[in-house]
Amino acid sequence: MSELGDIHHWLRERLPALLVEHKVPAAAVAVSVGGDVIDVAAGVLSRATGVEATTDSVFQIGSITKVWTATLVMQLADEGKLDLDAPVRRYVPEFVIADGDAAAAITVRQLLSHTAGFEGDVFTDTGKGDDCVEKYVATLGDTPQLFAPGAMFSYNNAGYCVLGRVVEVLRGKPFDACVREHLFGPLGLTHAANGADEAILFRAAVGHIQPAPDADPVAAPVWALARSNALDVHLFRNLLGHRKWLF
Repeated sequence: MSELGDIHHWLRERLPALLVEHKVPAAAVAVSVGGDVIDVAAGVLSRATGVEATTDSVFQIGSITKVWTATLVMQLADEGKLDLDAPVRRYVPEFVIADGDAAAAITVRQLLSHTAGFEGDVFTDTGKGDDCVEKYVATLGDTPQLFAPGAMFSYNNAGYCVLGRVVEVLRGKPFDACVREHLFGPLGLTHAANGADEAILFRAAVGHIQPAPDADPVAAPVWALARSNALDVHLFRNLLGHRKWLF
């Protein structure tokens, strides 16, 4: 524990200075050694309001959300409810992109591994209803195919939204409910949110941008992406979730 105590002391002393040096508004850090955990936070959650970051603050975790979506998919595979090498259309028959042959061939595994081959930067807002993911998938009909499924890697945000729809269909409930029931609950996370509407209940950080390369960061004008894209870039969570568990 003495080693962990030394790390705790070093973080408390150095983290504020590192944030200033690298122009980072706020950060929270946790270290786990042999079951013992220390955590430290520094900076402000918004340069506009000056609210200080604490270890129970929640931060938008961006594309790390894909790990959560992938976990939900793999849980279904472990339960025998999903075949990773089956075509996506086995579970979501309405999945359509511009290349009909590719749409029929793309597998769940290819979506997981970013090898499906269709354009992935599609951030369409389809509202805040529980059907927003279903509606999002329905907008992909004109999405171009960049290469044959499985031929190469190309990062695909839209593919993970399709995976979220697979989860919804097989679980029979909205993606948000699946995350809460199959991840937040079993992990004992008390400070976690599916999106901005839930995050506001906690001490939440906002994103920041630099107006110019050498400028100080300022609060971003956009609070969060649309709910329909929550499957790939939109979860908020506290570093520890108020449980001694590290993400």
